[in-house]
Amino acid sequence: MRFFRACWRILHVVGLLIALAIDFLLRPSSSPAKAGEKIHHYCKRIVRALGVRWTVEGTALGRGAVISNHLSYLDILVFAAVQPFVMVAKAEVRTWPGIGWLTRKAGTVFVVRGGSPATYPAVNRAMAEAYRSGLPVLFFPEGTTTNGSEILSFRRGLFHSVLNEGVALQAASIHYSSGDLAVSVADDVCWWGDALLAPHIWRLVQADEVRASVCFGDTVEERNDRFILSQTAREQIVTMYRDLSLTGMSAMTTVHEAELVEAL
Repeated sequence: MRFFRACWRILHVVGLLIALAIDFLLRPSSSPAKAGEKIHHYCKRIVRALGVRWTVEGTALGRGAVISNHLSYLDILVFAAVQPFVMVAKAEVRTWPGIGWLTRKAGTVFVVRGGSPATYPAVNRAMAEAYRSGLPVLFFPEGTTTNGSEILSFRRGLFHSVLNEGVALQAASIHYSSGDLAVSVADDVCWWGDALLAPHIWRLVQADEVRASVCFGDTVEERNDRFILSQTAREQIVTMYRDLSLTGMSAMTTVHEAELVEAL
């Protein structure tokens, strides 16, 4: 049963990605905002096709910057399903077959991870343009994904643009859980380390009852410099992620108790 469900999910997602590519070819987006709306429309269907359901607490900014912890490639799809964003991705994504073309069409801002100060002016110009798009700009300051056991120190490069442009910065957090006892959220939902993409996607589409919880917090007011700004934002995200983890554990305990009662 899992095998056939996984195959159907893969075919469904591939079909949606092909439809999105054709949509971009036949109806090119005239602005990043239009592209973000289109991506939002398709990502809602793609995330559901993957078998993932999501809940949202709070409301995202209408514009400015939104930052979050980073667990998987799935984060980008879930956030885009929640509402339109301009996404920020590492420069390597631009060259990925198929996905690179789609992300370029979607108006993604590409940045060199760990770039030298010489790269800052170009990045700041690209971010400034994104802030003027009319959509919030989403980036993940950890700079890489984790298995959810901790939130890494934040890279501070992109916080330059927040201060330079004087835009609001909102902290957000994402957490995954599953009622499927055969699923390891750390390895089958989170994508981190040297895990290969294709085998991971296959494990994900076999999983049942995967849930994504997204929380949008307050805007960060402590912003004397990028060090204080990034540290204050990280503290907020750590707190939100802990709260989402506790809520997820409680929900899964309730589900498992209900299943046990039904079995008895």
